[in-house]
Amino acid sequence: MAAENLKGVAITNLDASPIVENTRGSGAAAYQYTVDDTVAATAAGLTATASTYRLCRIPANAKVKGVILAVSTGLDTNASPTLAFDCNLAFSDSTTDGTPAALQGLIPTSANTGATTTVASYSSPNIIFGTTTGTQAKTTFVKAASDILFAGIGSNYAITFPQTELWSLFGFTNPYGVAGDSGGFFDLLLYTSTGAATSAAGTIYARINFVV
Repeated sequence: MAAENLKGVAITNLDASPIVENTRGSGAAAYQYTVDDTVAATAAGLTATASTYRLCRIPANAKVKGVILAVSTGLDTNASPTLAFDCNLAFSDSTTDGTPAALQGLIPTSANTGATTTVASYSSPNIIFGTTTGTQAKTTFVKAASDILFAGIGSNYAITFPQTELWSLFGFTNPYGVAGDSGGFFDLLLYTSTGAATSAAGTIYARINFVV
């Protein structure tokens, strides 16, 4: 069989004549920012489906390059752990950070058309970073740090999504129906899709690396 010699999109652009300039964070170098956060989850809360944990606020024009999730101890210590978090991005619930009032606290859906859902209804949420379950360790829940950036790759998100600004990825438009920045901020929203079988209080740590 013949060997192939392929070039990435960015390299192809740089080798073109004339050169095609790559976009910052999408083939071209960019400064990377890091934000991290912790939240103390209670044993009672971890047993309840629909418990939520918000961490790491980032701007809507961010291109996410890494998402680390870890816990201080096993949050579900059952031999057959059931605890599972859907790892979404949701609009900030702040009324003072510039997030549009009509979007505050809402979750972009997996349709990526600018549609949103609420924590209460939780209809087709984006779950962009997948669902993290207790299967990574028999008696603990993700005790070691785990990068979940690509855990949600599938029919809704391609492996190239880290090169796209979040507002564009989720399909937001201006009042004229043209693609446009929603403005505001997103939070990492961990939604308890299945409660713990044997819960234990612990600290959840998250870190997001992104460029703008």
